[in-house]
Amino acid sequence: MKKSLASLKGSAEAKLERYASRTGGYAFNTYDHQGDVDAPLSPADVLMANLLSLKLSAPDVIPLFTHGDGPAQQLRKAIDNALVDLREADCLESYDDVSRLEQAVESLAAANRAALEVKGWTAITVSKVLHRRRPHIVPLIDSRVYDFYGTKYPGEVRTALWEDIRANADWLTDLAATKATPDGRSLSLLRLADILIWTPSGA
Repeated sequence: MKKSLASLKGSAEAKLERYASRTGGYAFNTYDHQGDVDAPLSPADVLMANLLSLKLSAPDVIPLFTHGDGPAQQLRKAIDNALVDLREADCLESYDDVSRLEQAVESLAAANRAALEVKGWTAITVSKVLHRRRPHIVPLIDSRVYDFYGTKYPGEVRTALWEDIRANADWLTDLAATKATPDGRSLSLLRLADILIWTPSGA
């Protein structure tokens, strides 16, 4: 059953404080360092995704950066293309309609398709690699997000987040303004939404 961020409003402040705490053991203080926004994909970028519960190892990373034109190298090129293409994209929630959003993230969709050809890679992997570098436009995807929105399709997650963030933009914006990333950036509403969905309630 599809849920809404509105159902998390009462616990949202506590969830954000817990996730961003330096003593809580969550990934905020490590993963949420964006790095050089203009740099191409590096092996370190890929491995940083492990901070969000992935288990990428050498066989998942090294082939992307070897010479050749196989599926792994095509995936790296697709991710690099998305990094360039989405650098100046508007925030996900700012698009007037879903069709315009989908046009804007075609390079992300292409990277997701390329991942299907590479063992160990999925749209989840791509999202966790790309979101850190483009947190305003690339949604994080994992089983909790899929379950929250009642779907298994990345495009449907984007639509659900677009609708949900826009419907709850007022209080999400206010809450996001209370917290900066560890490297001093504004917290995107997209990152905040994932934190609220992912972080358990309670201590």
